[in-house]
Amino acid sequence: MKLFNLDLHATVIKDLMDIFEGLGHSVDHWSISSHSWVHGWEKKEVDVVNQYTWKHLNETMCRRFYQRYRDTLCMYDAFVVTHTPAFALLYRDFNKPIIVVASTRYEAPFTMSKRKWEWLNNGLSELSSQHLLCRVANNKYDQQYCEKFTNISWTHIPSYCDHASTPWRPVGRRFLVDSKHALLPLRNVNTVLKKALGRFKWADMSTYAGVIVIPYNVSVMTVFEYYTACIPLFFPSKEFCMELYTRFPHLGIFSEISWMQIAGIQGPTALPISPNDPNNYQKADVVAQWINNCDWFDATWMPHITYFNSFPDLEAKLRTADLEDISKKMYTHNIIRKQKIAQLWSQQLNNLMAQNGR
Repeated sequence: MKLFNLDLHATVIKDLMDIFEGLGHSVDHWSISSHSWVHGWEKKEVDVVNQYTWKHLNETMCRRFYQRYRDTLCMYDAFVVTHTPAFALLYRDFNKPIIVVASTRYEAPFTMSKRKWEWLNNGLSELSSQHLLCRVANNKYDQQYCEKFTNISWTHIPSYCDHASTPWRPVGRRFLVDSKHALLPLRNVNTVLKKALGRFKWADMSTYAGVIVIPYNVSVMTVFEYYTACIPLFFPSKEFCMELYTRFPHLGIFSEISWMQIAGIQGPTALPISPNDPNNYQKADVVAQWINNCDWFDATWMPHITYFNSFPDLEAKLRTADLEDISKKMYTHNIIRKQKIAQLWSQQLNNLMAQNGR
């Protein structure tokens, strides 16, 4: 198949382009992401829907987009949508298969509007009933989140990120700290704050002995990249995550798990579902339940991660961890992981083509 993509994210679609190419398909991509530079892309000038207008997406814009690009895009067999899944509605009038991959909360930019959120859900439901929609989430959190809000099933297929498979070659015992907001209270440990690096190359990442991650979200594309690069990873345990979340919010842990949280809005969502709504980010018991679905707590897909229960515990583990052994185990697991992800995508694409006579 020949597929088309318009995207606000860079790495999710880059991963899919690599996977689909390996399966004999091709993807033409228009990037409107501010992180296009990561993969050497230039931002595309797009009419109607672009980096400046997408937050105002509505039915009129979808019709205008179809009218503007109908002749340009009619040559494609299918469409791929990652961020944001609402872009699936841009392609309804083409009457061709659409692959949607949710990598973070799918309803953007409609979190604050009940009418528009329902419009999105109705559109996804209609496309699904027509067998035109392949629904995938690259993490279990978003798989369950999407199912909870759309009332239709979604398939979990993790990202792989083969573009980050630069061999791990550490220079000394120097650790990268991947944290949104602050340095960590560590002594006698050689650390570098990632956000201080500015633009970087993956070859630079492979020189660190390991990465300490204070995750700002429940699934982060750079974690898939670190894992594929076989860089030893250190994460706070579930219990310590909640301690940091409730007592030390300045460290930024889980600071972007809901669009409402990012907007600084509390209370029920525009489309309330239950007291267990994960957008109730101010309720520690709700957050504690939902973070069980984080990628790095999934031993099936991401084994060999080191967890710490406090910062002194982290210091001790940074000193004593057999980093070479951890990296070797990650390398072995990545062989299986890559094969399994390719198989799952092959099955999805074959089913989609069979349902649409392609």
